[in-house]
Amino acid sequence: CHIIEIDAEGGIAALKALPGAIRAASATILTSTLIEQKEQCSVLEPVMSVEVSVPSDIVGTVLSDMTTRRGVIGEVIMGDEDTHGKALIHGQVPLAEILGYANTLRSITGGEGTFSAEYKGHSACD
Repeated sequence: CHIIEIDAEGGIAALKALPGAIRAASATILTSTLIEQKEQCSVLEPVMSVEVSVPSDIVGTVLSDMTTRRGVIGEVIMGDEDTHGKALIHGQVPLAEILGYANTLRSITGGEGTFSAEYKGHSACD
């Protein structure tokens, strides 16, 4: 981690007067640092741990959809009479890919699928 100290003439008042200039300078510094340190830097994205409950007869379709969203499938538990024929899918999916997933899941399952997601951590972007 690098810390870059910036000294501005005029103090805080000067920084508040030129927000566009500060934004441009920050973007330039960040870009040049990332280019110079390319091998040592990586961009991270938030990953969610998901649990999806779907009818057993369409598990393949849901698994395919989750895979196209860069999901990593952890475990698939096929349902029986106790679970009313529902399968439970555990996995991890990047947050950017899971936004709005409830509508897609409803479409795929005819309104019978549900899912929950919770923050798992961060991983490097592909």
